[in-house]
Amino acid sequence: MSRSRKSAVYAGLVVLTLWPAVHIYLVKRFDLSPWKLAGWGMYSAPRIGMLGMEVYGRRDGQEAFEKLTVPPPEVRVPATEFLERYRWLRQLTRPDAFARSVLQHQPQWHQLRVEVFQPVLDRQTGMIVLTTVVYEYPK
Repeated sequence: MSRSRKSAVYAGLVVLTLWPAVHIYLVKRFDLSPWKLAGWGMYSAPRIGMLGMEVYGRRDGQEAFEKLTVPPPEVRVPATEFLERYRWLRQLTRPDAFARSVLQHQPQWHQLRVEVFQPVLDRQTGMIVLTTVVYEYPK
């Protein structure tokens, strides 16, 4: 075996050996899905397809938020794109493009709140619990 081929094999073995530790760090630090990026811990978390989102806006001079119940079609596409990114990247993604599209179609709102719901495995109890992540946007 040539020297360059041996070096490539050794480098591959080093990467293969270190990747699980790097992946564990990414999952713990950034809440990435353990199912992505060739993670070896994928079976440590249930792969639940359910993911939900609610959107609320507040008008000038009002304290209460209004719920966006029927989003227009122009808002649905950015919402779907955001949720699909969120499913795998979680804290590494933000709904900025989606929020801009909502505020564009709801100009009466000066503040926006996006709540994303996802079931996850609670490591303390071993139960599936619903987590909520809230993003807020002033206009």
